[in-house]
Amino acid sequence: MVRRPPGRAQFDVTTLSKVLVSLLFLVALAAAVSQVLAGDFATDSLLTSVASLYVTGTLAVGVLRGATATRRWQAAFFGGLVVFSLAQYLTSGDRFHLLSMVAGAAMILGLLFDVFPE
Repeated sequence: MVRRPPGRAQFDVTTLSKVLVSLLFLVALAAAVSQVLAGDFATDSLLTSVASLYVTGTLAVGVLRGATATRRWQAAFFGGLVVFSLAQYLTSGDRFHLLSMVAGAAMILGLLFDVFPE
């Protein structure tokens, strides 16, 4: 099969995803820094900031290094998602965060019981 080189109108999805997750991490980092500079040290907001930095940082590292298909990265990411969603649910009581927590836990259970093929 012969592959044609991409045309001018096409773009590299890998590069775009790397830029987007980097920007997402920078936004989470800026939010955490502004929270600290504002002197907002409430436990719920600090927990939210730390958890969001972990989730976005793990996502950025996984995408930038091309490691999102490894089980260790998936366990770290979904574990962080569970902790982040739990923190959000406990502070806000929003059902969306409860569903996110359940989805993350289901992904971890799937990894533990080898449900998802590599």
